[in-house]
Amino acid sequence: MGVMTTNATIDSKLVRAIADEQLANNVFMIEWLVKAQQQLSLQQRLIDQQQQQISTQQQEIEKLKEERDKLKNRNSKNSSVPPSSDPLKKPSDKKKRKKGFKRGPKYDHLGKTRNGFGQPDKIVPLELENCPVCGGSVERDEVVPEKVQQVAEVVDQPIEIREYRRGFYKCPSCGWSDYSPVPLGVKEGFRYGARLSSIVGWLGYGGNLTWRKQ
Repeated sequence: MGVMTTNATIDSKLVRAIADEQLANNVFMIEWLVKAQQQLSLQQRLIDQQQQQISTQQQEIEKLKEERDKLKNRNSKNSSVPPSSDPLKKPSDKKKRKKGFKRGPKYDHLGKTRNGFGQPDKIVPLELENCPVCGGSVERDEVVPEKVQQVAEVVDQPIEIREYRRGFYKCPSCGWSDYSPVPLGVKEGFRYGARLSSIVGWLGYGGNLTWRKQ
């Protein structure tokens, strides 16, 4: 009889311990879910605020674009600005043009600067150390004459004639061979640098100057 009572007491304590542990786990899960829900709510509020800020900024951008377009299209006819501030308009020469005649030089014409500008202000040797194909070391072929290209560019002088001397290189690793590349802004066979080309183009199209006057 005493043994049965002892077993019953042990079973009761075990059941109570299991119930307490399960209750503690349930409380922990509830607290975790509450915190997770609070975190999600906070993140959602932040997202809503960011979306509202983006919407406001987009509206401001659209207003600025409208104001920019109004200022861009403003002239002496639709505002109080003086006629001297009106943008220059290229005079129409449709009557002077012959039907089917295209302006500009003929295709592949011989330019006046094809042969260079004479004595350069600066000589820039363009060396090459690695193969652009495989990255291996290259060796210069002294037998092949270097390729010389003179380019006129706008500098502080204001124009400096640079002569790029490009050696011929070979890659023993993969068999690649070519001249060292021209620097950024220089076009193969073209005698004007990027900045000088931009100025010449602006004089022709923005300044309404003919190529002969340039």
